[in-house]
Amino acid sequence: MKKIIVLITVIATALLLAYPVLLGWFLAAFSDLSLHLLVPLAGIVLVALAGVIASGIVNKRFCKKAVIALSSVIVLIIVLLEGENYYKHSYIPSITISQQDGYQGLYMPFTGSDKLARLDGEATLRLSKDDGLPVVNGATALFPVYCSFVEAVYPSDCGAKDYVGFDTTTVSYKRLTDGMDDIIFVAGPSAEQLEYAREAGVEFNMYPIGYEAFVFIVNRKNPVDSLTVRQIRDIYTGTITNWKDVGGKNQDIRPFQRAAGSGSQTAFLALMGKDAALLPPETHQVSGMDGLIDVVSDYQNHGNAIGYSFRYYVETMKNNRNVKILRLDGAEATRENIRNKTYPVADCFYAVTVKGKESESTIRFIQWILSAQGQELVEKVGYVPLSS
Repeated sequence: MKKIIVLITVIATALLLAYPVLLGWFLAAFSDLSLHLLVPLAGIVLVALAGVIASGIVNKRFCKKAVIALSSVIVLIIVLLEGENYYKHSYIPSITISQQDGYQGLYMPFTGSDKLARLDGEATLRLSKDDGLPVVNGATALFPVYCSFVEAVYPSDCGAKDYVGFDTTTVSYKRLTDGMDDIIFVAGPSAEQLEYAREAGVEFNMYPIGYEAFVFIVNRKNPVDSLTVRQIRDIYTGTITNWKDVGGKNQDIRPFQRAAGSGSQTAFLALMGKDAALLPPETHQVSGMDGLIDVVSDYQNHGNAIGYSFRYYVETMKNNRNVKILRLDGAEATRENIRNKTYPVADCFYAVTVKGKESESTIRFIQWILSAQGQELVEKVGYVPLSS
């Protein structure tokens, strides 16, 4: 009997001593603000209290004060954690998460990247440095597309970083307008970007080069799998505010938006219509497509969130398994449904230049992109080309 008591005592002591470590792992894994910085201090306190209790068990004493203190510390940590989550969930108006620079290393031409699409044979167009290689830039989601174009057509010793930029839609339109780039690969411009160009005396040439779906995402644990376009509009105008009204849990909807001028925000506003009385974007706004997907995937803090992006970016570039793409009007955002126009929110993406400032090599490059080979790369990357 005594051996059993000793064994139980040792196991209980080990569990109590291990508890701070397990708690530390829990906080580090699930809390993305500052509470996990309390783990070392909390661990020391918990180990000390557990030691006192274990010693009391071995010596057949009941350490009442130590048990109360241990319980109080555990309860305090849980309250702090839940309080932090509630604050983030309810009151933080804007979340800033920087764009991931890792994409540049993954997709840059002439680096041996296995992420780029390649032709089966030689490109019918080969540009040289003597031709005056166009400087290209574009949206994050289209980076793999135009990097594939460049690797197919530009010389391998061109110094790709001198000709290939990696910026957001907003920055790309500004750089093109300011004469810093020759071609940008983006979604259509916002009203503000068109106004900026007009004030600069610039007019854009818009060359459609493929199709893409605009998608809405929720956390994978959200039971809602499908919404109608009408429901999306009602959510973002505040008519629908609870997930239970669209078949989900009894939980307030937290609708995230992107910053003005981003490609996804421009597409979102086009879907909503000019006269939509939108919820103030500053209420729930995230900078960067990475950021939006990250907060929607963070179930502990934003399980009630909804956001939007582009299909290829969500599925392939970001590939966050904690989010899911909603069906719209019953249709999935597949390439086949984009192609046959079953999916209701799909549009062109463009190669954009400035009228009157296109060099001969720029024109030849765009003509090649619109040719069978250029469209083959659009397809191979994972987008939908202009024709089958």
